[in-house]
Amino acid sequence: MSDQMHDQPVVPVLHALLAHPEFQAGLALAQEVFCEYYEEAPLTEEEMLEEVEGNLSRRVTTRDKQISHALGDEPPSYLVNLGCVIGIINQGLTYAP
Repeated sequence: MSDQMHDQPVVPVLHALLAHPEFQAGLALAQEVFCEYYEEAPLTEEEMLEEVEGNLSRRVTTRDKQISHALGDEPPSYLVNLGCVIGIINQGLTYAP
């Protein structure tokens, strides 16, 4: 990574992503999902990896689209899924010691 990237705060670098309505919808969903599926405790690295692999891989995304279409539903966008996963990981990190 260039020195210039290290000098920039993270938020401005991710401004477009953080401002995107679909990503924001995923972030909002994350709190509900976290409370439903996880204890109020730090996420382990394994749990974080499972969230990423279980919700953002091409295989899972393709499968979810096929299931949604078969049920006549509109699948969530990748940005909603990305926001949700980032939000879940963030929520899990808030419990870090």
